Amino acid sequence: MAKFDEGMESMLDTYIFEENQLLEQLDEILMRTEKAESIPSDDIAEIFRIMHTIKGSSSMMGLSNMQQLAHSVEDLFSILRDKPETPYDKKTLFNLVFDASDSLKNEVDVIQDDSAELTDFTQQIARIRAYADVMKSDGAAAAKPLPKETVFEVGEDESLLTLHIIYDQSCLMPSVRALVLLRSLGKVCEVTKTVPLDLDADTANDVIAADGLYIKLIADDREAVLKTAQKALNVAKAEWVERPKEEVEAPKAPAAEKETAAKPAKEKKDEGKAHTAGEKSSIISVKLSKLDALLDLVGEIVITESAVISSPDLKAMEASLDRFNTSARNLKKLTDELQDIVMSIRMVPVSTAFSKMSRVVRDMNNKLGKGVELVFKGEETEVDKSVVDILGDPLMHLVRNAVDHGIEAPEVRRAKGKNEAPTVTLSAKNTSGEVVITVEDNGAGMDHNAILAKAERKGILRKPANEYTKQEALGLIMKAGFSTNENVTEYSGRGVGMDVVKQNLEKVGGKLVVESDLNIGSRFIIKIPLSLSITDVMQVRVGRCDISVPIASIKKLFRLDMKNLVRDEDDNMLVVIRGKCYPVIPLSRYFSIPTQCKAFDEGIMLLCEVDHKRVCLFADSLIGEQQIVVKPFSPLLAQYNLSERGLSGCSILADGSITLIADVKAIIENIFGKQGG
Repeated sequence: MAKFDEGMESMLDTYIFEENQLLEQLDEILMRTEKAESIPSDDIAEIFRIMHTIKGSSSMMGLSNMQQLAHSVEDLFSILRDKPETPYDKKTLFNLVFDASDSLKNEVDVIQDDSAELTDFTQQIARIRAYADVMKSDGAAAAKPLPKETVFEVGEDESLLTLHIIYDQSCLMPSVRALVLLRSLGKVCEVTKTVPLDLDADTANDVIAADGLYIKLIADDREAVLKTAQKALNVAKAEWVERPKEEVEAPKAPAAEKETAAKPAKEKKDEGKAHTAGEKSSIISVKLSKLDALLDLVGEIVITESAVISSPDLKAMEASLDRFNTSARNLKKLTDELQDIVMSIRMVPVSTAFSKMSRVVRDMNNKLGKGVELVFKGEETEVDKSVVDILGDPLMHLVRNAVDHGIEAPEVRRAKGKNEAPTVTLSAKNTSGEVVITVEDNGAGMDHNAILAKAERKGILRKPANEYTKQEALGLIMKAGFSTNENVTEYSGRGVGMDVVKQNLEKVGGKLVVESDLNIGSRFIIKIPLSLSITDVMQVRVGRCDISVPIASIKKLFRLDMKNLVRDEDDNMLVVIRGKCYPVIPLSRYFSIPTQCKAFDEGIMLLCEVDHKRVCLFADSLIGEQQIVVKPFSPLLAQYNLSERGLSGCSILADGSITLIADVKAIIENIFGKQGG
């Protein structure tokens, strides 16, 4: 059995997109106003509008359960809108609305799952309506129904036809169906008026259900109008209604009065047209899959462009290539502009992922009573849409962990002398071609010795416990089956989650780093490439391997003068540049690749900087600047921990060969530790 009305399949994507946007907007309003003394009238009206829209669109799709749930919430705010002085319990009201919002969000997922059945919201609707009755009984009166319009007015233009529509008893939201019918009729006639006049009014559904819908119109082809009406969805009966005889014989209104009577309807119609024309949007919604396909196509264009310009066939030609080189430069300029535009289309602020965490913290505070404050920093940072989508689940898990057993209970914090408010901070920044998201709390922190002991009991250790550094010990919490929480709760303690978060991030070339100080707090740092697609690199040769270094981290390229090479007391090699010494990291030695250089002055030095730490990477030779399409490593290589060892991904070059992409920051940290460089 179809979940929505036949013929509405083409509207499903639009419906889902709009519902998700409306529900996110609803949560933002609720989170903003929950702590205020009262709900501002503008927000009451906006919540009413959101639920009214969801009700109408759900009815249009034939999703009666969502329509009825939205209608019940709409009724709550109808009371407050029409009678602002109505007394109510704010906590009860917000809990009911938050629960309804969650149910509607879940149902959006359900309607996309062919194996899932639609949810029965009967009990939830009953609770909401019961509280609406409580609000009314405390002095709030229901909105008064609009007075019924006269179907046939004295002096009405005789050329107007009157069509009477009766909907079947099972029809949900007949006022919404009426709007759909009017759009259809607009193709075969000119509609001047309806009875009831305002189809958006709260009482419109009841009036139409009881008396039907009367439509005043002008038409040349009455038969076409009638057939259009009879074919409309849920219409049980459509018929022409003639003016009563006594009304026909009534004295006609003077011409001036007729013109005055007809004018408001015409003005309203023209006004509607002007309103529509003035509000033509310059923004359109595009499926993300189409943007993905466009981005993939741009990536292939970049690879093909490189293959053409770098073709070995050109090097064999003796003729001058001046014209070709000029065209090649113009082509590269255009492809660069195309890439920039496509990338900018996909960029969205990371706040779209952050804002959803407010609801998570709010709900956990209500259940755990910890009063945790959520703080955002750098939420305006823009990242690729695909990165935001990836961040959703990891952030959800990390924030829940931080609130559940990162932040201590109020009495424990008082005993420790912690007077500052319990806080979870989400921060974002762009650095060296990657986005860095940090989830930090000022809670209990983690004891790395206790983690080691527990890991040893679980048989997770791969070497003696005394050989683990603090950083390595903290990293054990990301092993499958490990949990620092001794008690299983609704939110954590089952030993699942952190390993999945880590694996999912690594699939897209990201990584998760854990830092913690006992009784001070913990930091979970997510690092994901700023774009999961195209980046600029400097390609170097190390032995027989090609390695690409992101240009964003390179400060200088140079050949070494041996007199500038020195060694410290620990026999580490350093390069002196303008009076300052920088460590040298031979990539051949780091990656265990046989080098073809016998001395350092035969190769090339790359002075790199990441997080204010500078080192010189040494390679055998320089190939040149490239624009590459970043590809994550296959999950089959996960056992080798390539991301932790200093490789962030790979790419296919113009000649079909593969280049490895170096992670300069990971290389620095692996050689010198967090404080080195």
